[in-house]
Amino acid sequence: MSYFVDIDIAKYKHDCFIQNHNSKVMHNSFTFKNNQTGFKEFLSVLNFLDHSQKIKIRPESTSHYGSNLKQFLEVNNYDYMEFNPHLIKIFF
Repeated sequence: MSYFVDIDIAKYKHDCFIQNHNSKVMHNSFTFKNNQTGFKEFLSVLNFLDHSQKIKIRPESTSHYGSNLKQFLEVNNYDYMEFNPHLIKIFF
């Protein structure tokens, strides 16, 4: 089983949605600030997930606005893969 953690990156806040590989909602959409306090709130949500499963964090590629979040994820031993929303729109 895998969890998909999709993040819409913005300048001051990020919106997140978590589902599993069967598209079951694991956590309703929520917003966290683009700062240390917000990142810690985000981390507390991730801590509720079953870490024996893969956690695939997929932030939107949005210039430099996600840089602090990506560094925070790396420090906390989470992998991520950015996606470009424009490229996804081309395929759908």
